[in-house]
Amino acid sequence: MKCDICGIREAVIFIQQVSVSKRTDIHLCVECAKARGISANDGKLEMSLAGLLSEIANLKQTEEHNARLCPVCGQSLGQIQKTGITGCPECYSVFSTEIQNLLSQRGINGVYAGALPKRLAHFRSALTDRIWLRTKLEESVANEDYEKAALYRDRLKALEKCAVADGAAEEYTAENGHGGCSE
Repeated sequence: MKCDICGIREAVIFIQQVSVSKRTDIHLCVECAKARGISANDGKLEMSLAGLLSEIANLKQTEEHNARLCPVCGQSLGQIQKTGITGCPECYSVFSTEIQNLLSQRGINGVYAGALPKRLAHFRSALTDRIWLRTKLEESVANEDYEKAALYRDRLKALEKCAVADGAAEEYTAENGHGGCSE
């Protein structure tokens, strides 16, 4: 089993905190244990409980932060950090700060200046149109303009029927409300 802190070395110290509502396990390697004030001298375990508990709290906050999901594709921040692959273009907007930090840690700075595949450009416009239509639908409902809301709802349904991957949404635009997919 790997250390919960560094994730590299084998864990040799196992600590369990039990409360009324939950149980928290932490697994530590020798180096991480020493750094947190835990040492084994003459067969006795000596530790700074306050330092360890604060480390557990920080670990849980990091896990909760990494469990955030993209609202469009459902990809988690932790999965993006682990694989380096996003689930959809919207992930870049949702996790922009975290992705920029991850790229700078890997020595990648600057803006991508290369070409985009044609299929990706249509996917992005269809995704952007979907978000734009949802926003307009919510505004229309809030303003009690139900005729416009019905129009936006119908356009959303038409857009969601289109398969983006096969290029069917190619001619779809939010303004005209129809595209290359069959209705």
